[in-house]
Amino acid sequence: KTTSWNVGLDFSVLGQRLSGSIEWYTKRTHDMIMTQRLPNFTGFSGITTNLGEVTNSGFEITLNSQNIKTKNFTWNTTFGFSYNKNRIKHLYYEYDKNGREIDDTSNGWFIGKPIGEIWYWKTDGIWQTNEAEEAAKVNQKPGDPKVVNVYTDDDKVNADGTRTPVYNDNDRVYLGTTAPPIYWTLRNDFTLFKDFTFSFSMYSYMGHKSLANYWLNGDNSGSMFTNTNNTYKKEYWTPDNPTNNYARLNAVGPSGVTGIQKLYNRSFVRVDNVTVGYNLPKTLTMKWGIERVHLSAGIHNLFTIDSWEYGDPETGGFSNRQFLFGVALTM
Repeated sequence: KTTSWNVGLDFSVLGQRLSGSIEWYTKRTHDMIMTQRLPNFTGFSGITTNLGEVTNSGFEITLNSQNIKTKNFTWNTTFGFSYNKNRIKHLYYEYDKNGREIDDTSNGWFIGKPIGEIWYWKTDGIWQTNEAEEAAKVNQKPGDPKVVNVYTDDDKVNADGTRTPVYNDNDRVYLGTTAPPIYWTLRNDFTLFKDFTFSFSMYSYMGHKSLANYWLNGDNSGSMFTNTNNTYKKEYWTPDNPTNNYARLNAVGPSGVTGIQKLYNRSFVRVDNVTVGYNLPKTLTMKWGIERVHLSAGIHNLFTIDSWEYGDPETGGFSNRQFLFGVALTM
């Protein structure tokens, strides 16, 4: 069940040269169909029931502008922007001794956090050669990824008074969300001498992150692409190349951490479509009984601006450019 409130404003100013809409919304979804955990003695792991509560709030903006309009040249722009804030308010209504509702760490759901929140160990570069002694305390070597020891109360205290870091769920932190809260689009259309057309569009997802195994050796081992090809070239850590970007070959995480993934920013801006076109002269098309013929050619997915290192930042896969050709007829 979802209850929503929307407040919107449609406007047009400057002789309709600028128009658009602004909308604010808030949505509360509750009694979601979820699997509630059951005690082990019941013989069942869970039961499907109506539980939980999630809220979504945000705003959307759409703008349409007629930037230039002359006899031989026009330029129009369309822009859209949206922001969404997603939060989990309740899950199973189970509470700890302090009265705080219990998170579902197995599914990565946390009260007060968005769906898709990343709860993971924070890394701080690579163990270097001069840190071999510290790395050995957690069964690592120089060249292995360094994991931040956040919670120190459960660390092992040695006879000499020093501490040996102990890694467990207490050292995990919230690193961001996999769902992009920001989305925007931009399209520009140009007409020259009434017959030549040019347009390009772009869009962006921003504010989200993801974890990937690309830090360690053997990354992409399950990919059909890299099973038949060499993996991406990387400047792996070596004593002669003390980088903080990539671990050594066969690197491992510290004791208590199975493997270790690297956090990546998945924000990107993509130039999605570029199209050029031409209207054939009416003196020619009318001889065929056709009022209007518009020829066009375009390129889809021209390029992307991002910090993602492998393939497509939107899907995580391998993207292709597409060349599009079209003919529009008006009888």
